[in-house]
Amino acid sequence: MTRKLILAAAAALLSTAPALAQLDPEPKQPYVWRVVVSVKPHPLLTAEFRERLKRDLLAALQPGLGALGTVEVIDLASRARDGGDALLQQFDDKGFAALDVPRDLTGAKTHFLRVEHRDGRIYLAARQYDGFTGLSSPLVRTQTIRAPELAGRTAGLMLDRDFGPVGTVEPVVGRPDEARLLIRGAGLGSVKGVVRTGDVFAVAAVRKTNRPAPVVRTATGKIVEPPPGSVAPPGLTSTPRDFTLLKVLDVGADGGCRCAVLTRYQSAMPVTGGVIGYRAMKLGTVSAPVAVRLASTDGVVYKTASAVSVRASDRAFSTGGDPTEVCAFDNATYQFRSQRPLANVACVTVALGPSQAKQFPVPILSDDPVTIPFDIDPAKEERAAFERAVLKTATEAADARQAQSVCFEAVANLISKQKNADALARAEDGFKAADAADKSLSDELARLKEQAPRVQKADNVDAILAKAEQNLAALRTYNVQLAGHRDKIAKVVARENDPSVAAKEAQAEAINARIALLLARGDVDEALAAYDQLAFLIPGDADVKARKDKLAAEWKVKDDAHQKARDYLLKTWPGVQTVADFRDSLPLIRSAVDECKKHKDTWTMRKLLTVFSTAVVKLNDLVAQLDPASDADKKLLADANQVGKTMAALEQEVRKLAGE
Repeated sequence: MTRKLILAAAAALLSTAPALAQLDPEPKQPYVWRVVVSVKPHPLLTAEFRERLKRDLLAALQPGLGALGTVEVIDLASRARDGGDALLQQFDDKGFAALDVPRDLTGAKTHFLRVEHRDGRIYLAARQYDGFTGLSSPLVRTQTIRAPELAGRTAGLMLDRDFGPVGTVEPVVGRPDEARLLIRGAGLGSVKGVVRTGDVFAVAAVRKTNRPAPVVRTATGKIVEPPPGSVAPPGLTSTPRDFTLLKVLDVGADGGCRCAVLTRYQSAMPVTGGVIGYRAMKLGTVSAPVAVRLASTDGVVYKTASAVSVRASDRAFSTGGDPTEVCAFDNATYQFRSQRPLANVACVTVALGPSQAKQFPVPILSDDPVTIPFDIDPAKEERAAFERAVLKTATEAADARQAQSVCFEAVANLISKQKNADALARAEDGFKAADAADKSLSDELARLKEQAPRVQKADNVDAILAKAEQNLAALRTYNVQLAGHRDKIAKVVARENDPSVAAKEAQAEAINARIALLLARGDVDEALAAYDQLAFLIPGDADVKARKDKLAAEWKVKDDAHQKARDYLLKTWPGVQTVADFRDSLPLIRSAVDECKKHKDTWTMRKLLTVFSTAVVKLNDLVAQLDPASDADKKLLADANQVGKTMAALEQEVRKLAGE
C-alpha cells in the first residue's frame, strides 16, 4: 500500500476527534511580551541599576511593538518561586536550556535576559520562548559592555532583533511550494513594520492535548483573562519541524503573507500524527556567508571533501547551473563555505555523485558554521535510511493507536449528547481508517522485517520494530471492539427511527452503548455517572442497579497506598514532559502498577492503556527533536531507548492485567 494511503488513513482516523476546523490565527489577540531579567548578584549591579535596566528596556521595546501588544519587564529575583509559572521556575533552575523543554502552549512570549558582571565588564545574554508556537530563538544572543548606563539600550537592541512575530500557516491549494501565513494580531494594526519581504519563519507542528489549556500570565504573574464570550480553547502542544522554513514573498494589507515553502521533505507540513495545523515564528536572520559542516549519523564531522559537493543559494535550491553557488571546502576548518553572503536563508544542496542529492534549508542567524546530517558512506546511508523508515513506521503505528483511542472517546461524547447518528458515522469512519492503517502498516512492517537481517543497524532498532508490531496488534484488537460498538449504535439509531419503539427505550439502549465504550477505555467514573442517568430513565430496574453496584465495588479504593498508586498512574504520570521525566518515572510507575496488581484493580490497568498510547506518541516527539551529533542528546537518546523498551514490556503486562 502506498505512503499516500497511509497518510490518508491517518488523516481519516484523526477526523474522528472532536471537530477543530483549523487553528485560530488570533488576528485580534495582542502579544503579551514578557521580559524576565535575571541579574547575578554583584556589588556593582545595584538595586538602582536593576530598576534603570527595567525602565530602559520598556522604553526601548514598547514603541516598536505599538498597538500589536504590551511589553512587561520583571526582575526574576522579585518573583516568588511558587508564583504558578513553571517556565520561570525552570529557567531559574536550568538557565536557557529550560526553553527547549516541550510544554503546553499559552500564547505568551517570554524573553529571558541574563546579566552578569565579571572582569570589569557587563555580560548580557538573551533568548526567548514563544508560547504561541512553542518555538525558542535558535541562538542565545550575547553582548559585552563596559558602561552600566548602556545596558538597557544594548539589551533592548538584542531583544528587539529576536522578537518574532508569529502566524498560523494555511496551505495554498495546488501549490505545495507556497503557503499563506496569517500573522497574529494583524487585526490590531499594520504588521509591515515587523514583517518584511525576505523574512524567514521557523515552523512548528501543533497538536491538541487531553489537558485543558494553561492560563496565560503576564510577567508579573497576573492571569490574562480571555476575551468576553470566547470559548475556552483546547490544550495545545507543538513540535519544531526541522529543516522546514517559510520565506516571505510579499505582505498583504490584511497581515496575510505569501510565503515560499523551503523543506528537505517530500511533504513539508503533513497533517498526520495528531497534527491539527502549523504555526510559525519569525527568526532574527542576517546576511552572511554560510559555512557548512557535514556529519555522519554517528555525529562524526567529515574532515575531507571526498566525493561530496555542496551548493548554497538564498533564492532557491541549486539546479547545478550557477558556478557561484558552489561552496569551497576549507581543509583547516572542515567546512564548505559559500562564495558570497546570503540573505536570511541558505538553500543548501549536498550531493554525493550524480544520483544522491539532498536539500537542507538553513536560516542565516550568524556567521557560525551549521552542521548538516549527511552520510557519505553508502553502507551508513543505507543504515540511516532503514532506521528512519523504522522510526517512521513505529511513529505512524503509535499515532494510529492514539487516534483510535480518541475515536472511542469522541463516540462516547456524541452519545452523551444524544447525537447517535453522528456517533455511528464517527465510529464507522474510525473503523475504516484504522483498518486501512492496519493493512498499510502491516505491509511496511513485513518489508522492514525482511530487510532487517541484511542491514547493519543500531541495537535498539529491533526493539522499535517489536513496539510497532505491539501497537499494530492493539490497533487490530480495539478495532474489533469498535466494530462491535458500531453495530450496537447502528441498532440504536435504527430503533430511534422506528416509530413503534418508545423514545425512552431507545435512549436507554444508547446509554448502555455509551457505558460499553467508556468501560473499554477504563473511564469508570464516567460510566458510573452514565449508570445514574440510566437508573433515572428506567427507575427500579434491578439489573441496572446490580451492574452499577458491581462496578462501584470493583472501582472502590482499598487503602491510601492504592489511592496514591492510582493517582500517580492516571493523574501524575501523564504529565511527564521530558526524556529525563520518563526515565525517572520508571521505578515509580513500576511500584504503582504492582500496588494496583495487588488489589486486582483491572479498571485502573485498562485506563492506563489509554495513557500508554499518549505517552508513546509524546516520547516519539521528544526523540524526534534530539540531535545524534550532540553528546548531550546521545545520552538522552540512550535513555529514551531504555524507556521505550521498559514501557513496551510494561504495557504488555498491563494488557494482561486488564484482561485483554
